[in-house]
Amino acid sequence: MLLKDHYVLLNVSVVDGYGGYPIENTFVEVRENEIAAVDSMKAYKKKPDIQEVDLDGYYVMPGLNDAHVHLAGGRGDFVYGETEVLAEPKMVRAMRSVYEAQKILKRGFTSVRDISWNGLYLKRIFGEGILPGPRVIACGPGLSRTGGHSDLFQYTEDYVKEQHFWGVLADGCEEIRKCVRRNLREGADQIKIWASGGDNWANDLNTDVHYTFEEIKTCVDEAHMLKGTLVCAHAENNEAINMAIDAGVDTIEHGEDLDEETAEKMVEKGIILVPTLGMLVNWFTDMMAIGEDAEKMIRPDVFLHRTVDQKQDEDYQKKVVQKTIDSFCLAREKGVKIALGSDTVYEPLTPYGEYSALELKEMVKYGMTVPEAIKAATLTAAEALGMSHRIGTIEAGKNADLLVVKKDPTSSVEVLYNPENIQFIILNGRLAVEEGRFAY
Repeated sequence: MLLKDHYVLLNVSVVDGYGGYPIENTFVEVRENEIAAVDSMKAYKKKPDIQEVDLDGYYVMPGLNDAHVHLAGGRGDFVYGETEVLAEPKMVRAMRSVYEAQKILKRGFTSVRDISWNGLYLKRIFGEGILPGPRVIACGPGLSRTGGHSDLFQYTEDYVKEQHFWGVLADGCEEIRKCVRRNLREGADQIKIWASGGDNWANDLNTDVHYTFEEIKTCVDEAHMLKGTLVCAHAENNEAINMAIDAGVDTIEHGEDLDEETAEKMVEKGIILVPTLGMLVNWFTDMMAIGEDAEKMIRPDVFLHRTVDQKQDEDYQKKVVQKTIDSFCLAREKGVKIALGSDTVYEPLTPYGEYSALELKEMVKYGMTVPEAIKAATLTAAEALGMSHRIGTIEAGKNADLLVVKKDPTSSVEVLYNPENIQFIILNGRLAVEEGRFAY
């Protein structure tokens, strides 16, 4: 199908992104890159020189958004952590990241928030409109303490600083201030900080706080000096979550240690939770090396004496998983804004596109209705991207990021999980994907 600059999709059922069910017998008019009108077919009057596309029986909804990806271009299975990824040349990783972003687009995700060096440059390339790819809201490399989540003890500190794919080492308020400014200089739309550990290696326990309040506050204040720049904080324990909230961050990533007081504080301040459920709930089965694989790890379990008695047996794993589920359910019950974020990191561990779509299934599995999950992936994720004024819903004045779907996407989460149900993907008013193939 060839779409002109001014066209109208006729006789469609619209899922508007606000969390409701389809509105039948509707038309959606697009002029250049924007939605010009959305209304009932009864109100439709043909205009001169407008292209009419009859899509009777189809559903139109906003493009999906993934608020947490790493377009790092790496390859690994996590047996050796990120050491495999860091061993490859930057240029190889950069070229792979184009393919990764395009795979995400083909699954209906028209915008992503990326934490990596590559996103700073992918946003420029895709923005030119020559190569098909999603809109990239770039954070650049996230801020990590020395010995923290984005450090790798297997390499020298200098090598990590030069080669790391999604992190930059920053210690103390002045280093943090400088790193934020450098990221913004390179075109970062948002800033990411690892306020806690993440269980990638021995000095990176998710129960540990990794930055002082003053350091997190410096990061937030420096980013917010440029109006519209949001800050997302990786925070996996309650102390780190509360420090990040009090420092003024805009989104909490993971956040699997909420209590009622913390959830209520997030509601009061309008802070969004990006729970990355698929990653966390399946951490011990899909991510961490266990059993025979654990014996192959480059780091033995007894790396530090403080962890020698922390046996990650089956009971321990069940408790951790249940805490993650309970925290998500509590956030939903209290009315915390929840945005879809997959934490896709590298293949084959987390297949690009598929892993984003999987997060929809996880959200429904643990309590959301299908319309709620769609809202988490459209309007609320757009808010996490700082782009809800342009994307996330179908209404006049928004960018025309649209999915044309063969079946009712609110009827079952499997509809959007199966890419064969997506007939067209329209990005910025332009047909980008038709039946799984790029249209330009």
